[in-house]
Amino acid sequence: MQLMLFSLLRKKSAMSTVLGMLIFIGILFTCVMPFFLYINQVNSLYDQTIVKMKQLDRDRSLENIDAYAYPLNQSSSQICVYVKNRCPLTVEIVRVWINDEYFPCNLQVAGMEENTTDPINVQDMLSQVEGVGSFQVKVVTARGNLFSSQTNPLQYSNDSGWSGGQSFAINIVIELDAGVYNFEIQVDNSNGTTIYCEEIWVIFESSIMRKVDVSGPDTYHVEITQTQGPDKTWSTDVEITLEEPTKWVYPPKDYW
Repeated sequence: MQLMLFSLLRKKSAMSTVLGMLIFIGILFTCVMPFFLYINQVNSLYDQTIVKMKQLDRDRSLENIDAYAYPLNQSSSQICVYVKNRCPLTVEIVRVWINDEYFPCNLQVAGMEENTTDPINVQDMLSQVEGVGSFQVKVVTARGNLFSSQTNPLQYSNDSGWSGGQSFAINIVIELDAGVYNFEIQVDNSNGTTIYCEEIWVIFESSIMRKVDVSGPDTYHVEITQTQGPDKTWSTDVEITLEEPTKWVYPPKDYW
């Protein structure tokens, strides 16, 4: 009788050990294993983030654009920025800085293409100008790059309107009504040599801008022909001097 009782106790003790082990394994799988799975998932997410950041850094280093800020006309209270994308990546302009004030922007420029921002109203800034005001324009991309306008600094005077620029150049701005246009722009020096010639199709844009770099002081002849529909040609002579190395040319908007 005592032997049978002792045998039963030993069996119960063995069963308790097995049950305890099963409970321990259950706790291990329900608590510890999810933790390891979580750590593994975090490591995987970290690796993916590293790859994305390296790709972002690579794309950021490849970004290369030329930005040209310009007023719509001599006395305009609006500024546009013409952007030429010099890289194969699509570039998104998210912000335009004018001096210490920024303006949100959403401009997509496809690889090796060009685009122009919507007009930016700077009337509040112009109303604070006393004498001659200077404006530095920069654009910020979605990848975090900052590019300065190649027409900096823009200058504004209450008496004479817009001017500015430090290089020998002729900045041509054509303000337009909505429509389809085909322009031919040609610039000749005083010897009659053509130094710039371009054909531009414009489809429902409010303006176009071209910066024509010139070799130095001289009198240049600018001729603009609109060939969509009846041909219309507008021309002017522009004198570039050491005192005024950059000149702005604004054909009348209603001419076209």
